[in-house]
Amino acid sequence: MPKKKEPECQEAQSARFRAEVERLIAAGELNPTEADKTLDRLVRKSEMPKKP
Repeated sequence: MPKKKEPECQEAQSARFRAEVERLIAAGELNPTEADKTLDRLVRKSEMPKKP
């Protein structure tokens, strides 16, 4: 049976996330500008009323 993972405090999780984002940006795998545009497009699309 696998061991339970120890819960991570919010500060440690945030720091780990920021470090991974910086690594992806440095490697050219993440473009913040394109990510913002994509997120905006998804949010706008989800806010549109559905046609009956």
